[in-house]
Amino acid sequence: MRRRSLLLALPLGAVALGSCDPNAPAPPEDLPGSGAGTESYGRPDIAVDPEPTLIGEFADPVDPTTVRLPLEMGVMIVVDPGWTAMPQVLDGIFLGYEEGGDDAGGADGGDGANGAGGADSGDRLRFTALDQDGTALWSAQRPLSCSGFALSRDADGRAVAVLTDRAADGGADPMTTATGYDLRTAETLWGPVAVPGPLVAPGLIFSAAPESDDGARIALSAGTGEVLLTDDALDEGRLLAEHSGLVLHTAGAELVARDSGDGADGADGADGVDGADGSDRWRLDLPEGVDASTVRVAGPIDDSRQRAVLVDGAHSGVLVDLAEGRLLAEDVSAAAYDHGLDVTVVASGRLVRGLEEGGTEAWRHEDPEELVFLTAGERLAYAQRPEEGTLVVLDTSKGEMVQPYDADLTGLLAVPELFTEDAATSVHVEDTRYLVTTRLDEEYGMRS
Repeated sequence: MRRRSLLLALPLGAVALGSCDPNAPAPPEDLPGSGAGTESYGRPDIAVDPEPTLIGEFADPVDPTTVRLPLEMGVMIVVDPGWTAMPQVLDGIFLGYEEGGDDAGGADGGDGANGAGGADSGDRLRFTALDQDGTALWSAQRPLSCSGFALSRDADGRAVAVLTDRAADGGADPMTTATGYDLRTAETLWGPVAVPGPLVAPGLIFSAAPESDDGARIALSAGTGEVLLTDDALDEGRLLAEHSGLVLHTAGAELVARDSGDGADGADGADGVDGADGSDRWRLDLPEGVDASTVRVAGPIDDSRQRAVLVDGAHSGVLVDLAEGRLLAEDVSAAAYDHGLDVTVVASGRLVRGLEEGGTEAWRHEDPEELVFLTAGERLAYAQRPEEGTLVVLDTSKGEMVQPYDADLTGLLAVPELFTEDAATSVHVEDTRYLVTTRLDEEYGMRS
C-alpha cells in the first residue's frame, strides 16, 4: 500500500461521561468512565436489576462495506457492541455502556441476537463486556446517572470491573455504591459497598466533591472493596489514581506510589516486590513547574507498559513509569504506546514525538495547529485538528503524515480510540462505536 500525505475530514463530537451524580459537572474528557457528567436529561433514575446477565455469544457483526476503516483493519471481523461512550479494556476484555432499552438483553433478547448493540431510546444504561475476539461475555443494567466504572486487578492478578449504583439509605437522597465483578465471568466478588460519591480519577478513586479538591477522596481495593487509603491519611497530599492495587498520590512536592499488594504484582511490567505490605514502592520529586496541589493523571493509565501522564492544567505534563518510579519524558499532555513498533508516542500542543524504549527521541512532527492527541497503534498515531475538523495520521516509524483510509471511498471515517496488544481496536464514527476484533474475516477476499 502506498501511503500519501493527506488530511482526512473528521466530524467533531464530544461525549460526556459520568458516575452516579446527575447534578455534577462533566469530568475531564480524557478520562473514560470516571467522574460525573452523564446526566439523565431531565429523566429520573428508575430502579433496575443490577445483576449481570451472561451472554456468551458472538456479538452482532457489521457489514464491512458500511464502515470506513483504516485499510489494514479491513481484513478483520467488526462487531457492534452498542456502546455510546468510549470503553475501557483490560486483559483483552472491553467494557463499555450504552443507553439501553427496557430490558437488559441476553442471548434471546429483543434488541440484538446476543444482547449487544441495537438499543432503543434509553431509560437506563446497559454495560456490555466483550472479549477482543468479538464474544459478548455479559451485560448489566444501571440507572442513567451511574455511568461511572473502572477496571483494576485483585491480589491474584484477576481483572475486576467495578460498577456504581444508587441505593436508598433511609434518608432523602440515595447513596452511591460500588460493586466488584470478575471482568470475564461477571461473578460478584464484593459489594455493594457505600462510597462517598462518584469516581473522580483513574481506577478506584471516589469523592463526594468531584468538582473541587474540597471533598476527601478514598481509594478502594479491587479485590475486597475495602478502603486502601484516604486523603485524610496523607500528610499534605492528594490521591491521584489507583491502578491494579498501586495507589498514586502526592506528598508535598513528591509523587508517591503505594503498593497495597492488591493486584500490583499481577500486572504485566510491575514486579510488585517492594512495598507489597502497603508501604511506599517509590517516591519521585515532581519536576519544577508541576504544581502538586493541582496535578492529576490525564487519561487512562497504560496497563501494558505501566505508564501515566500527569498534568497540572497550567503546563505540559510528564510521562511517568509507574513500575519503576522513573520520569520518562517531559512536555507531555497525552501519550500512547504502539505495540506494533514498540514506540511510545507523546504529544503536547502542536508537537508529536516518537520515543524509543529508553526514552530517546526517534522523530518529531510539528503541526501548523494545536492538536488533540487521540491514540496510537498498529504503526499509526492519530490526532485531531479541532479548529478545522481534520484528522492527522502519522506513521509511528518516522513521524510522517500518511493516508491510511481508502481515498476512493466516501463517508464518515471510523477513528481508532483504543488498541489492545493483540490489535483489537475500538473505533468510533461520530457517536457510534464498533469493535475491530482479532478474528480474521475469511470472506475478505471474496468481497465485491
